Amino acid sequence: MAEKNTRAKRMDLAFAALLSDDDATALTALTRIGNEGDARAIQPLLTALARNPAPAVAQRITSLLYQVKAADATDALIAALDEPALASVRQTTLATFWNAGLDAREHLDRFIDMAITGSAEECFECLTIIENQELWPDKAARSGLARTRKAIEAEADTYKRSMLEGIAQDLAGRLGA
Repeated sequence: MAEKNTRAKRMDLAFAALLSDDDATALTALTRIGNEGDARAIQPLLTALARNPAPAVAQRITSLLYQVKAADATDALIAALDEPALASVRQTTLATFWNAGLDAREHLDRFIDMAITGSAEECFECLTIIENQELWPDKAARSGLARTRKAIEAEADTYKRSMLEGIAQDLAGRLGA
């Protein structure tokens, strides 16, 4: 128990150091997080990334996120999508799902929402997640397909519309429609 408390305290210190103006301090914290971190690290990593760190720090944060394999990573990332303070890094948050190969099958409705209401870049990341997830539940896929088809009709941005069409095509193919 004492070992767990010591580890938690070290991680809390590393999370605080992420927000340092000193790049070397932040990079040292990232090394500790990379070695000892778990899903609790996702929120602090995204918070630090949203604060526009130096390029080397941003690259290291993104690299850690894209390799995350923690058990609760999917839930932590889904929660981060709803955080207003993390809106500027939503594209990276979404990209983490497919880069890390996370199982997101229970969250198709969330990705459809993001694709429809988000930016074209966020829609692209959602398309990539949807294409790369091996399995989507039939009911969610049918609902997502219907919502996406409706959104295609209303979308004025041709680039985003093409991404929505890609989502609809992928879901229709999976459903045999």
